[in-house]
Amino acid sequence: MTLNGYYFTATGITEYALFHGDRDILSVSHDCLPDAPVRIRAASGAVFTFARGDSWDGSMPSPGASFPFLGPDGAEAGRLYLLSADHFAVAIPGAALNGRIIHERLHRSVCLTGLDDALAARLEYDFDRLLSRERFGEWFPRRYEAELVGPGNETLLSLALAAPFLGYEGLEVR
Repeated sequence: MTLNGYYFTATGITEYALFHGDRDILSVSHDCLPDAPVRIRAASGAVFTFARGDSWDGSMPSPGASFPFLGPDGAEAGRLYLLSADHFAVAIPGAALNGRIIHERLHRSVCLTGLDDALAARLEYDFDRLLSRERFGEWFPRRYEAELVGPGNETLLSLALAAPFLGYEGLEVR
């Protein structure tokens, strides 16, 4: 399944969103407040949060750091593990995906693989700006394309696809 990704911005908020046709599959929202959590909304409507904390500056923490994703009930729903400058993993109970930043192209992309190294998804910056979508009263061009390979756990895929949009310099897709 191919998803079209957009970067929306308005006063005080930025949002990254992935769509399949008109269906909103994933939304990652940042408020302008420095300690506001990142909100991740999956296709099912479940909302997860990623706390940025008071010392947030967007720089990449040292390898080995991990951060929780909180579920709708406030309990830990998953975890982001920073393995190196260009590798990360996202785990939920019973499943995990590895993320690897690909530097071979002009713009970086992210490959998400299962623990068996089978490709689960690829997210990349896209040059085709013909598609656009309206949000906050403005039209925005398509910036990203995600290719999902086969069915997967919605929570795990949502959290893993959100990782490049959390604001860490080393994980960005640009």
